[in-house]
Amino acid sequence: MSHLFFRQAALAAVLTLMLPSQAWANAINTQALELAGQKNYTEALKLLEGQSPALQAGYEHRFLKARILSWAGDYDAAQAELDALIARHPGNPDVQLALGNLAFYQSELTNAERYYQAVLDQYPNYQDARTGLENVRKAQSAETILKKKWRIDGSFSVTDLTQDDLNNWNNQFLRAEYTPGALAYSASIQRYDRFGFSDIQLRAGLSDAVRGGWDWGIEGGFTPDSTFRPDFSAGGRLGHSAELENGIVFYPNLDYRYDDYATGGIHTIQPGLTAYLENGIVLTGRLIGTVQDAEEDQLGWLVQTRLPVVNKLEANFGFASAPEAIDGIAISTESYFGGLTYTAREDLDLHVNFAHDDRSASFSRNSINVGFTHKR
Repeated sequence: MSHLFFRQAALAAVLTLMLPSQAWANAINTQALELAGQKNYTEALKLLEGQSPALQAGYEHRFLKARILSWAGDYDAAQAELDALIARHPGNPDVQLALGNLAFYQSELTNAERYYQAVLDQYPNYQDARTGLENVRKAQSAETILKKKWRIDGSFSVTDLTQDDLNNWNNQFLRAEYTPGALAYSASIQRYDRFGFSDIQLRAGLSDAVRGGWDWGIEGGFTPDSTFRPDFSAGGRLGHSAELENGIVFYPNLDYRYDDYATGGIHTIQPGLTAYLENGIVLTGRLIGTVQDAEEDQLGWLVQTRLPVVNKLEANFGFASAPEAIDGIAISTESYFGGLTYTAREDLDLHVNFAHDDRSASFSRNSINVGFTHKR
């Protein structure tokens, strides 16, 4: 009886000492996590270093320290902590997830994929691992695109006008883009047949090829001996992408173009917003404003969506009520448009697009455009 009493008293004394210590450690860990969330990584790590040697040797301390080190960009130190943890806790899904995240931060996509997949093999519903694997797939796709230095786009379109006294329109387009590094260089030629005349417009451009964070591009062109196309045009775009925690990406952007016609100049300004949603759905909204010499300023808008239909097939459709410049005059036009894109091969997309345009107090037209995109 006496022996049992002393054992219970000793256990109670140990628990009394442990519980406040553990509670204090939890409070320190929470505070360190809050500091790391504010990007005060140095302060967070100093706070963890103040814990007792026994706590510093524990799983929770080392795991939190490894996460903070990886967020701070000290990848070697984070790797050392996680390697020690996975050796002591093989198959631990949280440590494997952290190893996958660390590999992803360093663009080691194959290793990241391996760790995420290992977690999902054990726990198929582990959402953080599923998100990590999706991010790897996106990065691998982007990496494949960036490895392709050449992109060639071509198209041919025909237009039927409702007025019998007007010649039907058609045009042919060819564009080449070369991306040796962080910049992309482009050149294009487009032939327009309208009103019984033909114009050939030449353009060249320079743009950001990384497509992450800030995005920009500039382009200029001219039409030799122009009849109805601008003698000279120049413009550019500027945008910035932002990814939310749920994976949705927003891309606000601004496009500007100046077209110099024989009848005067037209400034076109287009602020827009594109949202990249789950399951490959893309939504775009845009304001379209024109300012031109000796004519009233105009303002319109456009909405468009893209979405996958079946494997390798994507659809797009939209509506616009906006000014359109033809023969040096901007006139309000309502447009219904849509199309399909088929991925014939990894390096080849085929396009077909349709449009119906109603120009205010003037003619309407129906058009079809077929084209391709080749990357190599």
